[in-house]
Amino acid sequence: MSVTPVGRGLARPILALVTAIVLVQYGAARYEWVHQHRVVLGAVLAGPAALLVATRLWQWRSHKIHVTSERVVVEGGAVRRHSRSMELSDILATRVEQRFSERVTRRGELYVETLAGSQYLGRVRHPGALARLVDRERARRAHDVAGQGTDFHFDAVAPPGFYDGPPAREARSEWVTNRYRK
Repeated sequence: MSVTPVGRGLARPILALVTAIVLVQYGAARYEWVHQHRVVLGAVLAGPAALLVATRLWQWRSHKIHVTSERVVVEGGAVRRHSRSMELSDILATRVEQRFSERVTRRGELYVETLAGSQYLGRVRHPGALARLVDRERARRAHDVAGQGTDFHFDAVAPPGFYDGPPAREARSEWVTNRYRK
């Protein structure tokens, strides 16, 4: 399963972009000088906000969290790509941090506790669900440690007087009668 984290800080740049465009259009309707130079004024006022929105969207869309049956992979970066992988067997616990406003909007920050320390996965939508998914995969992995077809044999000699199950088929009838006779 793959998750794209929440776009951090997109609301204010989008609001600034819309406000700049509205102000330029309003000024162009009321003042002749603004009407003549509305393209330049729009580029000056709305350009930085548009650039900020574009870079944050690009950065947001380039960040992913993948949870597989073997590991958790965090990859991201728009220009300089980076990838970080954690084996599920190395993960000890998951931790979600949410403020009240984040609980209402179902967002939060997800941390994974490993032997190496706390690892930050990112700010995601429904962090509790992602934490439960990681925990479920960890639990499933813990039960499937031995692969199918794996035989475990212990060849140690049993100490004297150690009960090792019923005897072979030939002596079974004597064993059953002697056992229940006592």
